[in-house]
Amino acid sequence: MPDQHPTISPEVLENALRKMPAPVAVIGAAHQGTLGGLTAAWLTRVSLDPPLLLVAVGHERFTWGLMDSSDQFTVSLPTVEQVPEARLFGLKSRRDVDKWSQVDHVLLGDGIPALEHCSARFLCRKTDAFTTGDHDCFVGLVIDVGIPGDQPALPMRGADYASGSE
Repeated sequence: MPDQHPTISPEVLENALRKMPAPVAVIGAAHQGTLGGLTAAWLTRVSLDPPLLLVAVGHERFTWGLMDSSDQFTVSLPTVEQVPEARLFGLKSRRDVDKWSQVDHVLLGDGIPALEHCSARFLCRKTDAFTTGDHDCFVGLVIDVGIPGDQPALPMRGADYASGSE
């Protein structure tokens, strides 16, 4: 049977998918001294025992190459006060700007950057990676966790990280 793709308007599909609740996470990666990171909404926990997180990263992203080459990555959950940080990591590329030099951060594990101030952060050891369409899914075993603050995590709201009033 030939591969059949339903005919769905890309605009309608994108609008519908934006209604799906999603976290906002700053993913940190490093390879050979180069630090990178991006904002991801395609993040989920996949197991409690062992503790596993999965993040999907587009192939064209600079951070994808760092994650592909490294054994570790971090997941930082920005607080509701960190919309500027979420936008920095979501709208700028490491090809153009060193985003980590503009925020308070810590280095975890093998020198992987994470937000210093955030709702929670995780250091993950990559256990699997596989391609799903135009993204690769990176699965990481949580090997360290921190809860630096008590503010709630920033949720994705439609196509942005802030309500329409901000």
